[in-house]
Amino acid sequence: MAGRSDIRIAKNTVIIYVRMIVTILVGLVTSRLVLQALGASDVGIYSAVGSAVALVSIISGALTGTTVRFMNIEMGKPDGDLNRMFNVCHTTHLCGAALIFLILETLGIWYIHTQLNVPPGKAGDAMFVFQVSTVVACLNIANVPFQSLFNVHEKFGTIALVDIANTVVKLLLVLALCLFWRESPAGLRIYAVMMSAATWVSFLFYHLASRKYWPDTVRWHPVKGGSAYREVLSFSGYNLLFSSSMIARTQGSNMLINAFFSTTVNAAYFYASTLQNYVMNFVSNFDAASAPQLTQSIGAGDNGQGELLARRVCRVCLLLFLLLFFPLWSELDFLLRLWLGAGIPPDTVVMSRWSLLVAAVSVTSAGLFQLINAYGRIKWFKVESSTLFLLCLPAGYLLYRDGFPAYSILICFVVADILNRIIQFILLRALFRFDVGWFVKGAYLRPALIVLLMCVYIAAYRRLPLEGAWMHLAGFALTFLVCAALVWGIGLSRSERSRLLRHPRVVSFLKRSR
Repeated sequence: MAGRSDIRIAKNTVIIYVRMIVTILVGLVTSRLVLQALGASDVGIYSAVGSAVALVSIISGALTGTTVRFMNIEMGKPDGDLNRMFNVCHTTHLCGAALIFLILETLGIWYIHTQLNVPPGKAGDAMFVFQVSTVVACLNIANVPFQSLFNVHEKFGTIALVDIANTVVKLLLVLALCLFWRESPAGLRIYAVMMSAATWVSFLFYHLASRKYWPDTVRWHPVKGGSAYREVLSFSGYNLLFSSSMIARTQGSNMLINAFFSTTVNAAYFYASTLQNYVMNFVSNFDAASAPQLTQSIGAGDNGQGELLARRVCRVCLLLFLLLFFPLWSELDFLLRLWLGAGIPPDTVVMSRWSLLVAAVSVTSAGLFQLINAYGRIKWFKVESSTLFLLCLPAGYLLYRDGFPAYSILICFVVADILNRIIQFILLRALFRFDVGWFVKGAYLRPALIVLLMCVYIAAYRRLPLEGAWMHLAGFALTFLVCAALVWGIGLSRSERSRLLRHPRVVSFLKRSR
């Protein structure tokens, strides 16, 4: 069973990484074109207004995690009723979408009119972007139960095709923006409408495809009785608390930056966050590919298999992260200027470095997050995480009030994440008798040794006299090869290297390369 599970996870991972590579490459081009077409100020407005929407769309994140978890658990049960669980989640999402719409059209409009710091003459554009973003947020919430079906059935190929198609469409629309509406007074409004088009396409596709593939599951059948929703809503409540703290930490900090600094600093934070998201997506995709297997193992009562899988996922995610982190760190200044061009907002480089450090600490939760959700007893995990994340906002406010630079709040993120991981292990041991030493040794020890060796390498690398674009690109490639060699020789065990070398596709490739 473990072998079949590994094969399915590997297949899902390959599909997800193909999607990720395409979307990141296209996204990098799109980001640069948007900066050229709109300018740093309008990009900052779009980011700040989007933060206001994201801050109140925390319900979406909470309901998404709940839906995927309960559907996977239902799939793992021998007598699971997926149609009943789908209808419970669908009803909950529709109510959540209505609640978000009400919040956005009241408190959100108040924020835009009274608190948002925008250049003169741009208030109307900000309100237009806000209304478009409101519609997009509500559609995304209503779409979650249908998209979750593709996740629990491990139809990652379909999800990948939809995401790739959406990314390519966005690129084509941005090219049209550059050609026909570059530096146009209405450019920001046109861009907002263009970005909403992909959401409408996804919404229609997932609804129609779900009714084609799983008509019995999506068949509308009202589930009566409060008990049917109590467990889902209780789980959602704690996820809601956690999601609100995460959004407050990221998007709320964006609003804090807007209050103390200019919109160009918002743009720098936006691009640093974009880089962090790209790196985290590279890692979290493997985590996502393993989620159905891990959760269904716990649902079937096989806790040992679930914990073993969580430890393995954590180590592999850390190794994948290191393959990106050190090459990026070695040539970050050059790569950001290559990506964004001469119009790169000030402070982007320093914010990006701290964002990478935030990601480095965050990735240590890979596998653990899925395992905790699968266990189901999430109350204290969500409470402690949310408390630490929310404390970052007042800490950032105090730092900004005393004149500290914009990146100071990212330092708060790093400290909060370190404390969060320590408390998570304490809770896991207390609530589930989880063997923390076994997990730490198996998940963190090998990556930690690679980190030490790569830090020595980076210290020596900085002494090299690199001049010209090709020398910097060669240095980036060299750092990647050195890190990859350490991941292969130290990060993977002897049995893992042996299995990879014996894999039929690897053997076939080696024969053809001779």
